[in-house]
Amino acid sequence: MADYQLTASEEPCSVIRASDKACIPPDMANRDYNGDQFSPGYIQWVEGGGVPDPYVPPQPVPPTPTETDQLLYDHENRLRVIEGEPPLSQEDFVDMVKSGQPTPQPKKSTP
Repeated sequence: MADYQLTASEEPCSVIRASDKACIPPDMANRDYNGDQFSPGYIQWVEGGGVPDPYVPPQPVPPTPTETDQLLYDHENRLRVIEGEPPLSQEDFVDMVKSGQPTPQPKKSTP
C-alpha cells in the first residue's frame, strides 16, 4: 500500500493520504499537495519516486425500487404462488421488465 491513492483515473486529481485518510485537492497552494522545505507534500513524494495506488471505482449501488415497482414485484410473486410457480428474485423481475415481457398490472381497489 502506497502513501497516497488517486481519486480519479487521470492526474491531476485529489489524492487520499493513507496515514490519515485526508483528501488532498490538486492545489499548488496546499502544503499537503505541494509541500514546502520543512514538510514535503504529494508532489515531492512523487518526484522522489513514490507511486500512488491507482484509482478504484466504487461499487455501483443497486437502484432502489419505486413504490410502484415494489407493488408490481409483490403482485407478480403472489400470482406465481397461486399458479404454483416459484417466486422471482428482484433481479429476475427487473430483467423480465427490461426484456419487455408483460407483467400483470395490480388491480386498483375501489372503496
